[in-house]
Amino acid sequence: MLSASSSRFRLRALATLAGALALVTTGSMTAWGQQAAPRSGTNGAGPITELDFLLGDFSCAYTDLTLAEPVTVNVDWKTEKTLGGAFYEMRLIGTTPAFEGRWVFGRNAVDDEFTSFYWDTWGNTGTATSQGWNDNGMLRFRGPYVIPAGHVASKDEFRIVDGDRFTDDAFIRFPGEEWKAISHVDCRRN
Repeated sequence: MLSASSSRFRLRALATLAGALALVTTGSMTAWGQQAAPRSGTNGAGPITELDFLLGDFSCAYTDLTLAEPVTVNVDWKTEKTLGGAFYEMRLIGTTPAFEGRWVFGRNAVDDEFTSFYWDTWGNTGTATSQGWNDNGMLRFRGPYVIPAGHVASKDEFRIVDGDRFTDDAFIRFPGEEWKAISHVDCRRN
């Protein structure tokens, strides 16, 4: 038979263990793929499946708007689910001129927004977030980037044309300057 103090000790130990397990369990909901409750007063980004339009193999007409006369080249964009579907990784490959990039998309459940990280062989890197689709059918990712010319704010505006086609209009802004359109990308599913 246990003494009263021994029973209280075991009950406290069990209560502490139960409390620790509850903290681990609730803190791990995102790791388990569970959606966090949306922030009050906003609609939020929604589930990662809102980005499913990016999945697959696409041939993209990339128009560089930074040149005196815009030039269009072909770039292949291939997006696959990774890390058990928690993230989508896009591989971008162009041949004329040679180019390779990666763009990883995910969902930040705490802030209920999409997040992305981008890098390429031309020296561009950056992160961006999105609050999700707006009422005009546009998904905007916006955030800080580093490009060969310096630090910029960047935004990409995605629009779905149909089940096999989407566009991405990209803009940058140097500190103290206005937004400048840098590219229009029209992607069609292979």
